[in-house]
Amino acid sequence: MKPILPIKKTPMPFSVTRSFFPSLAHASKVHGYKGLIGKLEFLWVRTKDHWLQVISRIIPYNGVRVKLQRMRGVKIGAKVHLGPMVTIDDVYPYFVTIEEGASISGQCFIIAHSIPVHYFDEVTESYVAPVVIGRYAWLAINVVVFPGVTIGEGSIIASGSVVTKSIPPFVMAAGAPAVIKKDISLKVRKNYTEERYAVIMEKRKAEFGI
Repeated sequence: MKPILPIKKTPMPFSVTRSFFPSLAHASKVHGYKGLIGKLEFLWVRTKDHWLQVISRIIPYNGVRVKLQRMRGVKIGAKVHLGPMVTIDDVYPYFVTIEEGASISGQCFIIAHSIPVHYFDEVTESYVAPVVIGRYAWLAINVVVFPGVTIGEGSIIASGSVVTKSIPPFVMAAGAPAVIKKDISLKVRKNYTEERYAVIMEKRKAEFGI
């Protein structure tokens, strides 16, 4: 998809149910495709991205899954593992960053937008926001990550968790919504130089108070 939006939390119009052609015209405009040629280009890109996602979910090779998601616009570092049936935001893949060494187990969902129907316009917000899966973070099977969330470096998210708020580095989190269950910083310290470890821990304390 054309990366026309800045990679930050951005308000979006609430969803309105439309028939195919009005929906195509609206979606094309929202994603920066203009005119008849733009609509056709959007239709092609949206269809292509959809099938890249579908194939990446079912193909049995991690390296191919990673390449297909990169083709969609997901920013993926080196040595990343994507398990089977992983779904990365269908509409705004370029809002998702998966950093080096991260491991995302099967059936996880990473969502970068929340655009409810107009009926709920006074109940909740409609927006798109970046998601970052930090270096060497591990999402166990069947985790859901919400828009705007950062999973800190070296953290573990337990199976079945729903992550609605950012998680600091070097912790184990679980639940729906996910909360910190354990500090694992001393267990993973051996993987870092003293200088790098100190920088991460100082930043963690400044941002999360732990």
